[in-house]
Amino acid sequence: MEDALMTPTLLKLATWNIGGGIPGESHQHDGIPSLGHYASVLESHAPDVVCLQEAHDYHGRREDQATELARRVGYPHVASFPVSVSHMARDASLALGILSRFPLDDVVFKRFPNPGLEGSGPGGGRWTLHDKGYAVGSLDLGGGRRLGFVNGHCFPLRRFGASPADPVFAPMWEMLAEDLREIGRTGMAFAGVDANYGRFGELLGDVMGAGGYRSAFEGTPTTAKGVQNDHVLYGRALRLLSTTVAATESDHAYCQVRVQVEAGGAGDGGMILTGVSTGPS
Repeated sequence: MEDALMTPTLLKLATWNIGGGIPGESHQHDGIPSLGHYASVLESHAPDVVCLQEAHDYHGRREDQATELARRVGYPHVASFPVSVSHMARDASLALGILSRFPLDDVVFKRFPNPGLEGSGPGGGRWTLHDKGYAVGSLDLGGGRRLGFVNGHCFPLRRFGASPADPVFAPMWEMLAEDLREIGRTGMAFAGVDANYGRFGELLGDVMGAGGYRSAFEGTPTTAKGVQNDHVLYGRALRLLSTTVAATESDHAYCQVRVQVEAGGAGDGGMILTGVSTGPS
């Protein structure tokens, strides 16, 4: 058993905003989901863990999209956390979903404080800032090894004339940073985040840098509009081997990292952040 614990492990970790499973541009009211496309992308890349943002959850009235994708692709472990009412379907909530080949432990959802901003949408309609937040927990990799994770979706503040770097939002980033520190204490952790912002690491202070998390890619467009919204940060016990940013029929790219769990990290309980990157899977 001791030798098994010292053996490095290869993992593929992904993050993907699936926009209600509706192909094409986001914010489509009453669009028709096409989960077959999303299932085929997951089958092609075969991640061990995928963090989904904007998966539809129907509050038990029908199967939620995270569970349906897990069933179609064959993931034994799944969780769905409704976050806010959907702007794409009248009968659904936008949810954070986690699909995993490993058991999920102690997963909880934490809601960001909503500043209640209002603004104008693309068609001139009135927009209200919907709730956002993140799920935090751990994965049981077996052999005494645990991997912390965060799956998050942040406010699109630019659409409301604000910047995530504005001082008023500092407590929100400290809230997230505190959880990242807690689960990433030993470097064994990951998180997939649609930050709705390119320079995400700059918001997290001492969480990043020497001894902390690293970003898998910087300045890589992850949306159809050519901007970076999606991010992967990874803890020091994980060695980045390759990254993938694959265009899909959604307005967000499918983003994946392939990492090696360093021998010294086996059995540790830290954290890694998954997001967006480029290169082969």
